[in-house]
Amino acid sequence: MKSAVEFPYPGNGLVNKYGKRKGSYYTFYPMLGLWKETVGPNDFVDAIEQYINDTSRKPISLYLHFPFCPKQCFFCQCYTVISSNSIQYEQCISYMIREIDLLTDLFSQLSHRPLIRELHFGGGTPSVISRKDFDRLIHALNQLVNFNDLKTCSIEIDPRNGMSADLLRYYASKGINRISIGIQDFDPKVQEAINRVNSPSLVSKMIPDDVRSMFNGLNFDLIFGMPYQTIKSWQKTLKMVAEFRPDRIAVCTLGHRPDVFKHQHAYGEETLPSAEDRMHMFIDALNFFCNGEGYELIGIDHFALPEDEIAVAKREGTLERNANGYTPGWGSNIIGIGPSSEMIVGDYYFQNFFSLDKYYQAIDQGEFPIQRGLKSSKDDLIRRDLMFNYIINESIDTKYISNKWDINFDSYFSKELADLVVFFDDGLVVWDEATIRATNYGRYFQRQLCEVFDTYVVQEGYKHSRESGDGRRSFQRRILNDVAQGKN
Repeated sequence: MKSAVEFPYPGNGLVNKYGKRKGSYYTFYPMLGLWKETVGPNDFVDAIEQYINDTSRKPISLYLHFPFCPKQCFFCQCYTVISSNSIQYEQCISYMIREIDLLTDLFSQLSHRPLIRELHFGGGTPSVISRKDFDRLIHALNQLVNFNDLKTCSIEIDPRNGMSADLLRYYASKGINRISIGIQDFDPKVQEAINRVNSPSLVSKMIPDDVRSMFNGLNFDLIFGMPYQTIKSWQKTLKMVAEFRPDRIAVCTLGHRPDVFKHQHAYGEETLPSAEDRMHMFIDALNFFCNGEGYELIGIDHFALPEDEIAVAKREGTLERNANGYTPGWGSNIIGIGPSSEMIVGDYYFQNFFSLDKYYQAIDQGEFPIQRGLKSSKDDLIRRDLMFNYIINESIDTKYISNKWDINFDSYFSKELADLVVFFDDGLVVWDEATIRATNYGRYFQRQLCEVFDTYVVQEGYKHSRESGDGRRSFQRRILNDVAQGKN
């Protein structure tokens, strides 16, 4: 299958002008770093009640974040606690079950059973959860989730840490129908630098054909821009990945913030590819997967086979963006369980405590462990709608935005349209009557265009998601935990 679109290199001038900016990926708007710690558990209860009254049968996604990992991957920016202590694992699962019970009780009090269509186990490394504890989680979830209603039930797995075909068979028996594997890169030198060594043969042994047939989907995660990656080594990784023929592939750039994540000091800046080489790597992935292997580009950095649900949804116009990336329309609203989990409920955003002691304390007090959140204004919702549609469709339908939100697009966004002139001049977008559309070059800089419509980044600047009281505190609590574990 050959794509009609070739993806050209935009030139170093555009890469240096746009590609070196740090900014949001706009899975949320306003960005996570701006949410307020004055928004808490009572607001969450109000949001759930309002959501039920407004959209009683609209589907919801459920996300569970298990924060523990046996080893630190040096590229990682997820909230993790590094430990191999099974007692700590069991304790965390017990509290997550109690949080599920709180949520089940709330829906019961409101005489409502939510229509949950997507369930995702993330982390951390949820695949290190023992079968006994995973059984406990599934049992608790059965109070809240009708597993027969689920379109997707997925889990993130690490090929290391005792993963086997037998464990995947167990997951399938529990209702898991999609697995997501963090490959990142297959080059041994890169793997050693990021402290995540896993070979293609290890992955092959884990998913023989009979096991793969038990699942509706196989996802691979890749990262470019990592230490010691070269264009040549990256091309080899792409070819190795293609041999597995995953249904979806996420190809993300390395988030390098050693000022926030101290473990990223494990490799030096000098080991990282240049901005120009990173752009070449991304474009190599675009051309290889879309033009060579028959995948379709989804949003900023995802690829899917044409028959995969998100590719079908994009063609049918039902694809939505949310905190987990993309959904075929089965639940753009997300309720999170576990430390640091992020949520979208109607017009509200929420996030649980990062710090385990704060998370446990809230649940011990019978409260939802919400540490911060935000209620979106109408302007926030308009801008979020615009950004998400641009990311999904590579275009902005100005008539759609005007009609849906009862505004005059040109006057409402007069300042932004003036700021977009440089994007037009640089050949990143074209304006066809009522549509602002990304060119082939513009597809590489979707986030930068969204930033033009971001009033907060103009007024306050970009803020990292961990720039909150508990976000910063959780780093200190983790250091104390590592010391207790005898780690350096």
